[in-house]
Amino acid sequence: MERYAHLMAQGKIKLKPVTAADRHSMPHYAVSEDVDPLALLLAELEEDDR
Repeated sequence: MERYAHLMAQGKIKLKPVTAADRHSMPHYAVSEDVDPLALLLAELEEDDR
């Protein structure tokens, strides 16, 4: 959320509200217990060329 706060404050983007009912449409990553999920996401982010 903090990542987009400055864009939201400037009115450049609007994020739609999410409720508990929306959880089924959110991405889910299955990882083993010995893996750090945050480290996996950060590594995936680094590989993204956008």
